[in-house]
Amino acid sequence: MKTINYIYAKNLKHLTLDNLYNDFDSIKNILDEDITNIIETEAPLTLNTLKARLRDVFDVKKISGKALDIIMDRVNKLGFKYYEELYDIVIWPKTGKFKIDYLRINSDRLIYDIPYDEFKNLANSFDLEGEELYRNILAYFNLEVLTQKAHDYLAFIEVGK
Repeated sequence: MKTINYIYAKNLKHLTLDNLYNDFDSIKNILDEDITNIIETEAPLTLNTLKARLRDVFDVKKISGKALDIIMDRVNKLGFKYYEELYDIVIWPKTGKFKIDYLRINSDRLIYDIPYDEFKNLANSFDLEGEELYRNILAYFNLEVLTQKAHDYLAFIEVGK
């Protein structure tokens, strides 16, 4: 299986939620630049990953529903594509989905934050099925406990491999 290092967006500008809610016009272009930088650098990425990057931008622990509505409006207006997958929305560049033949490593992503198209490459690298496959995948990420959520997610991946 081919692996490459995960590349993180850099040089993101710091914004405040106060500006987002009360002075949007003054930060709209900066927010658009940050969203574009994140998606173009890190796509495909889950909505959860986008929110994690934007929590850093806004220096907050959680992106509120109101903030998320504004962010997704910008994602739409910027022309990025997104598709509902089993556990999350996956965001792609403006050109849409493309073929992925690798797994990006050295990132802080949870297994649920790895888009399906990328994750199935890891599953296909094992000639295993069922719980034996799931436990080998978890071991790959230095995880030991096969939770019900992980089991369900990995079963979904296995069906598509």
